[in-house]
Amino acid sequence: MIDFIKAYTNTKESLENRIKNDFPDSETRCNYDYFNEDPKYPCWRRFENIEVRITDKSAFVKNSIHTYFNLKNGFADGNYTDFYYPDILTSFEQLQADLDEDISDYSVTNLEFGLNIQTSLKPKYMLDNNILMYNFDEFNQKDTFKGKGMYKQYNRSEYYVKIYDKGLQYKLDYNLLRVEIKVTDSKLLKKRFGIHTVRDIYDKNKLELMFSFLLECFDEVNIIDSLATQEIRGEEKTVLELGKSPHYWREIKNSKSSSYYYELRKSYNNLLRKYNLDTIKLELRDLLVAKFQSLIGGSRDGE
Repeated sequence: MIDFIKAYTNTKESLENRIKNDFPDSETRCNYDYFNEDPKYPCWRRFENIEVRITDKSAFVKNSIHTYFNLKNGFADGNYTDFYYPDILTSFEQLQADLDEDISDYSVTNLEFGLNIQTSLKPKYMLDNNILMYNFDEFNQKDTFKGKGMYKQYNRSEYYVKIYDKGLQYKLDYNLLRVEIKVTDSKLLKKRFGIHTVRDIYDKNKLELMFSFLLECFDEVNIIDSLATQEIRGEEKTVLELGKSPHYWREIKNSKSSSYYYELRKSYNNLLRKYNLDTIKLELRDLLVAKFQSLIGGSRDGE
């Protein structure tokens, strides 16, 4: 569920003193003014993968809380495991113990929410052939990492949506697709989800709001089954083929009225349903719902 987090406080003195003075292993690093032979800001230190950074005005805590939990408890080096609601609470308790600092009132500026689902089809295959557009538009970012990964991402000003092959990333022997959103605007976090501080993340109702938003974003992803699974002929086949391209929709949007453009999108989606070309999307959506219900209501020991 919750993954990357960035939170800050303007009351930085206690945390700054701790990472500079209370830890004797000299892992804290600061920029250095060699002319005056004096350390200067920023100063930073890691606790597992979590970075604590001190500037002249603030203190920041950031990185994947899911990965931190796994590293801290010896489960895995990464975020491909299930991360249950009680694990979220435990991870923040452990982090606060490491920091010797209560960060519950730190302001949250960035927050990532994602789910890992095991799929019947290989995620790379779906990303290559079926997961085609976001809201009838081209994904902003795509990469294969020279065959070592596969992801597609769509960026908006306040958040981004990312879908990628988590199994390929970690060389797992099973199919694992990750769907995630990252909110990069603190105003959206406050207005849409009621998340102001770290303490708000402990609230199941707010996590449910984040999941609902993830599902809304997923619903905007254009996922189309292979046309070869159905016998389609004539004009409908031509329309279905053309509609798989974001360039087609961009041309329609630029050359026709907005009412025509949106009516055509509606007709296209109806055509997909008519020929059962939305089975992959429906399966993935069901898996996302089931996974969230399992994580929010369950625990690592199955209780």
